[in-house]
Amino acid sequence: MKNNIITILLLMIVLVATSCSESFDEINTSPNTLPDTEVDIKFVLTGVLSKSAQIATTMSYEWGHLSAATQYLQRDFTSYEENNYQWGTTDFSNYYEPLKDSEYIFERAENEKTDEVKNYYQAVALIIKSYQYGFITSAYGDVPYSKALLAENGGDEFLKPVYDTQKEVFIGILNDLKEANTLLTNTGIITEAVDSDIMYNGDGQKWRRLANSLRLRFYIRLSEKSDSDINVSSEIASIVNNPSEFPVLEDNSDNAVMSYIGTDSANSWPGGALNWSNRSEFYRRKPSSTIVNDLIALNDPRLTKWIKPVDVQLIQGTANEVVIENNRVKRYVDFDIDAVNSDDNLENDINTSLFVGLPIALSAPNDFNLGGTLSDVITEIGNLDGSIYLNAAANPHASYLADMYSENNHELVKSILMTAAEVQFLLAEASYRGYINEDAYLFYKKGIELSFNQYQITDGDSESVYDEASNALIAFNQAEYIENAKEIYDAASDKLEPIIHQKWIALWLTTESWFDFSRTGYPELNSNIISGTKGQQTPVRFIYTDAYNEENMLNAINNLQPAVNDQWSNMWLLQ
Repeated sequence: MKNNIITILLLMIVLVATSCSESFDEINTSPNTLPDTEVDIKFVLTGVLSKSAQIATTMSYEWGHLSAATQYLQRDFTSYEENNYQWGTTDFSNYYEPLKDSEYIFERAENEKTDEVKNYYQAVALIIKSYQYGFITSAYGDVPYSKALLAENGGDEFLKPVYDTQKEVFIGILNDLKEANTLLTNTGIITEAVDSDIMYNGDGQKWRRLANSLRLRFYIRLSEKSDSDINVSSEIASIVNNPSEFPVLEDNSDNAVMSYIGTDSANSWPGGALNWSNRSEFYRRKPSSTIVNDLIALNDPRLTKWIKPVDVQLIQGTANEVVIENNRVKRYVDFDIDAVNSDDNLENDINTSLFVGLPIALSAPNDFNLGGTLSDVITEIGNLDGSIYLNAAANPHASYLADMYSENNHELVKSILMTAAEVQFLLAEASYRGYINEDAYLFYKKGIELSFNQYQITDGDSESVYDEASNALIAFNQAEYIENAKEIYDAASDKLEPIIHQKWIALWLTTESWFDFSRTGYPELNSNIISGTKGQQTPVRFIYTDAYNEENMLNAINNLQPAVNDQWSNMWLLQ
């Protein structure tokens, strides 16, 4: 993603990237290809980071499963069964490419690098490996770990690796992250990796902060499973109480994010034109009513940063007509909107707000908010404002994502692995649980402020807050926002609820909120589901598929409760 030269060099690398559930009887090597040992591992690092960025964005935006489970986005037009949680099997071998290549970097560094350069590559390899495995085991449950990534050794032990228990996987992850912190103790900027490290530009101390922040993430995730093998309280306290030994992400300059260049489809944000020449692919991914309604209720400026007002606002009227008022296109309808919204059918509710999210798990999302009647007024709308999108996947009565999400690259649209805001909310939860002797509210407050800063939102920004009562955009007053957030926090009978709620907002378009919801029940997402596959129930895991290694997969299924390979069974973490 850094530049085209690196892309070309990566094509010359030959890596054995077999997954844990795949094998090859024979590997053919082109005589025109450089031996892998003649290509510096710094270029392999670029590939590892690029692939990790691609996976993160695919999970959180492009693929519909998790954006629906976190209730950030909903789809209409096509493939909206993902909204209803009609999930099929998911092959986790797709996630093992950066794992195998990270292992390769570690091994090559052992033999070819020295001193802090060696420490840097090996630590980065351990951190990426831990990040990826943390997602995989949290999404599935038991997964191949100790005998995975070794298919070149041959034999069933490695070609059909055992599924390690989820507890064993987490212990391995946490040990690797602690080792990475130690390796990076004295590591500064690694000059040779400045260009190839597309996340931290070779800065060993930034990577060190990420290692310890991931430890916080995973220890908090294990908060209900603490025992003599995983002592959550003491480990978190040791990190927080020793900041020089265990530094963490502190501000947005520390964020583990990667930018898009936007020169070709491979290095562009997937919502941009270089990936989708047909704009319907952008317009079909609409913000959900959950996030839109919450941001409206909070007078939150992130609403207008992330989400557009509707192109055509619905208004109660005495006649059916489309007009322009105050420079906005409005559609008046003559039927009684209040009567429609008062019946038991939630599918046909009408939303007259200026910002309208798509409700969760509708059976016919294309028809939402009179979207199914667009043909009745499409000519009038087009005549009034020719810039309004009215082709496939259009619903001018529902909000779309902000224009920055339709660009090939934008300074605020990045692939996000972890942020300083998340760390503050992790510390708030650690305080709430009594792991550290700190004021949870102060971490909660700082997490909100870091999220504002991350999206370049500043106090006094004009027309950045939607005031629903006046149906107008007004200036942002940060002091008022923070005071309201404090009132919500102080009034909460369970302080974890506002902490996780604000964390959910701050982690917009990432996957972490799915794991928070699965373990805490916050934010309360299930009640928003209208026509879900299993009623008002959000999936808590991905479904295994591993036909080549079926016996070990079946053993892993037996550890689920109930022992059924579906999206609803509880893995060890949730039992």
